[in-house]
Amino acid sequence: MAVKPLDLSQAVSYHTNAFPPGTLDYARILPAVAEASASLAHYDAKMSGMVNADLLLAPLKRQDAISSSRMEGTFSTIEDLYRLEAEEDARSGDPYAEARNDDVETYLYSRALRGAQDALAAGQPLSEHLIRSAHQTLLAFGRGAAKRPGSYKNEQNYIGDGRGGVVRFIPISPEQLAPAMQRLVAYIEHGPDLPLLRVALAHVEFEALHPFADGNGRIGRMLITLMLWRFRLLHSPNFFVSGYFEDHKADYVERMRAVSADGDWSGWIVFFLTALHEQAQLNIRTAGEILDLYALMRERFRTLLNSQYHDKALDFVFAKPVFYNDLFVDRSGIPATTARALSRRLVEARLLRTLSPASGRRAALYAFDPLLDLLKM
Repeated sequence: MAVKPLDLSQAVSYHTNAFPPGTLDYARILPAVAEASASLAHYDAKMSGMVNADLLLAPLKRQDAISSSRMEGTFSTIEDLYRLEAEEDARSGDPYAEARNDDVETYLYSRALRGAQDALAAGQPLSEHLIRSAHQTLLAFGRGAAKRPGSYKNEQNYIGDGRGGVVRFIPISPEQLAPAMQRLVAYIEHGPDLPLLRVALAHVEFEALHPFADGNGRIGRMLITLMLWRFRLLHSPNFFVSGYFEDHKADYVERMRAVSADGDWSGWIVFFLTALHEQAQLNIRTAGEILDLYALMRERFRTLLNSQYHDKALDFVFAKPVFYNDLFVDRSGIPATTARALSRRLVEARLLRTLSPASGRRAALYAFDPLLDLLKM
């Protein structure tokens, strides 16, 4: 079959020698800086004061993985993602063998983000090595495994309508990439601008460089969370903005394209900071709903289970809302006989749904629907 030639008539090329920008329209930008700063501070204060914050905010990471992957045409549900995590926890055979490619890619995004966060927490800098390591995890297997995981591109790539062949943007060439990535990482770590401006500018620059053959969008959006945490704008890496970008995808793409087409760095910054502000408000509401559900379920578990271990059972199903029962028995911190009895009561009360019954040596697979229903997108 003949390959359709690329249509470059609408293409904008990378803004060579224009990063970082020499001037910005601060009169236009500063109100957005103030609004985003206030919203992030409000979000961070709410989250920092939340008991069990890591447990209750973990679902936001999964939602971000789903939103970021959807922007690349990969569609999974929150249940799909948690189910694949349950298969990996089971450690029996190949947990990905029967999984859909979309679910594998969404899962790998979540795993790559966790790995990068762990590396930063261990004292590693936000470096090219960390970025390439995250990319290597993101494309570890599945459809992306043939796209040079962990290595920069060695052929020119393009952004546009892949099916129609219409190119909208031409990223930097592979020959010019190495010094540009060095410049970007140096700017992230030591740039003179306000931290929020550095996050905004670094994100659009990474997307414009498009340094990998695949996975650039997902790595670029992942870096937002890591930079906000790295710059101490957040006490923990639990803020995610992919949902806003998914809902405003056309504007997201056009504002980035305008940086190279028109030199409109300030317009991009305002859009980006608006995204942080709006997403902070949504994240606060979602976190509040998760906290309210936790409080409701705590009372329900206490009454239903009538056990000193009701809190341990509740924490386990919030951490792993799809799980094999043997994992609950082994890792919940509840004595085995009691754990089996408690999970049985939760099934009878329809708080746990049976995804697959016990069979032979394979334990039953359960889903905690109250949390999954809240998180559905």
